[in-house]
Amino acid sequence: MITFDWSSLILFSGIINAIIAVVFLVSNSSRYKPKYALWVNAFLFCIILILFERIIRFSNLETHYPKLLFVTSPLFFFILPLVYVFQNQLNVKTKYWYAHFIFPILMLMLFIPTILMDDNDKLNMYHEDGINDPIWLVLLYLMFAIYYSVKTFIINKKHKVHLLNTSANNDIELHLFSNKLVFLASICIITIPMSLLLQYIDYNMKVADKYLFIFFSLIPHFILISIFNIRSFDNTKDIQIEEKQVSIIQYENLDNSKSELTVFMMKYKPYLSQDLDLPTLANLIGWNRSNLSMVINKGFNKNFYDFVNEYRLNAVVEKLNNGAYKQYSLDYIVSECGFKSYVSFYRIFKRVKKKSPKEYLKHLKNQ
Repeated sequence: MITFDWSSLILFSGIINAIIAVVFLVSNSSRYKPKYALWVNAFLFCIILILFERIIRFSNLETHYPKLLFVTSPLFFFILPLVYVFQNQLNVKTKYWYAHFIFPILMLMLFIPTILMDDNDKLNMYHEDGINDPIWLVLLYLMFAIYYSVKTFIINKKHKVHLLNTSANNDIELHLFSNKLVFLASICIITIPMSLLLQYIDYNMKVADKYLFIFFSLIPHFILISIFNIRSFDNTKDIQIEEKQVSIIQYENLDNSKSELTVFMMKYKPYLSQDLDLPTLANLIGWNRSNLSMVINKGFNKNFYDFVNEYRLNAVVEKLNNGAYKQYSLDYIVSECGFKSYVSFYRIFKRVKKKSPKEYLKHLKNQ
């Protein structure tokens, strides 16, 4: 009997948003580098197949589509390496990426006999009372998931710190998006082993299994929201400043160095360049990269990302207070002040001003 219940409808919404995300990434290939989008699309494709197979199970449609039973089982071994390789691509570490898929491919080969089983045998196996998956397979997946989750989390955390200390342009938003994807991968880790372990607790805990996969189906929604929030401008300004000879800064002279850096930022406004990064600023002011990083981190107690974007924020606020919003759109003002990403602007504006840009504009207009 077909029972297309409420849980299947929620899973189906996850499939729809996953398809929308894939279409958006493909149609905006010039905005998202293909080598990055490839791994996200592959990840979403796996999610789509997994959710579709679960809809068949939860809606009692297995007798209509027996060929699709157990087809997605090997995909659980692919989703975590896909996230890990995606992170490595962002870290510009592309060597031996294929090695991470050797084990998943071996598991795929192990599942092939089950996938190619006769339809009646598949149905008999599916409806058979008792434990379906051997304990060794569940434990193997659990160890596999823990290994890739810990490894991805560590490299992701290190890379995030590096990005915030060296970059302040739009590229960082795509990289920080990977952090969200790692969080989504952790959802996979929690959901799938728990679902597999349920069969060892109570064979009839289908309701709990549904809730776990409803949780799993939130992944496409989260990815789609993240993709839509990556909004960028393209209005790069070249800052022409005479280069200086590199000088060495001692920690004892930190206060003097802070003052020198502040004067330099206010006088030459290098933050108006959307592509400003730590090496460029160090070259412009004539300091060693490590010295500049030390002054910003220790002297101002900030990372490079926040240090530069707070100057950009002050420039935006100054223009708004002077009535620029009456002549120009907020997007234009933001891009003119050096922000290449609206996400960066919104995040830092909300944190510093304790209100959204729209609320701030409304306050100005009501004065």
